[in-house]
Amino acid sequence: MASVIEMQQHVVERALTWPQRAGALTITTPDTYVDAGEMLKGIKALRNEIDATFDPIIKAAHAAHVEANAQKKRAELPLAEAEAILKRGLIAFDAEQERIRRAEEQRLQELARQEAETQRLADAAALEREASASVDLTEGYHLRREAEALLEQPIVAPVVVVEKATPKVAGISFSTTWRFRVVDPTKVPREYLAVDTLKVGGVVRAMKGETNIPGIEVYAEQNARAGSR
Repeated sequence: MASVIEMQQHVVERALTWPQRAGALTITTPDTYVDAGEMLKGIKALRNEIDATFDPIIKAAHAAHVEANAQKKRAELPLAEAEAILKRGLIAFDAEQERIRRAEEQRLQELARQEAETQRLADAAALEREASASVDLTEGYHLRREAEALLEQPIVAPVVVVEKATPKVAGISFSTTWRFRVVDPTKVPREYLAVDTLKVGGVVRAMKGETNIPGIEVYAEQNARAGSR
């Protein structure tokens, strides 16, 4: 009795002869037309043998694959759960540190702005006093204009930068992923819309040549199919 491997090799060797056999037949007469049809049925019969030879092996391999994946998933599931818990904690801590950093940065920036404003007022007051003390009217006038111009200028405070207090852990980093959600489909530009090919295909298969969908061209493809001998 032939072994499974020998049976596999036998059907493969037989299948390899078919392209040459098909290419050698030129369909130009009713007889050759019939010959081609018989060859199609022969191909289908050999395909059934191939199914019978390889499908049990594929089924067994697939079952083993499914079981191995299930075992792997059972092993990984608690790790994924623990990983998710830790990642949520890290992200929450980092977000809180960022909130604290921004709040402190805003506080220090406001202090810097107040100091800059206080200094500007002091400088303008000094110019006013100098103008009042000046015996030269022209000089006093220019000093007062300079004080007024100083007060009209926007307050320029030094930029304050506060570093985030999140510690650095080797091998751990954060990334930002931008996502989206559709809030009003009617406002989405046409270039971001896609044709529902599944829905169109269902209508075409049901209506065939009677399909009438604007922008859609319906056509038929002829296929030859071999039945049982």
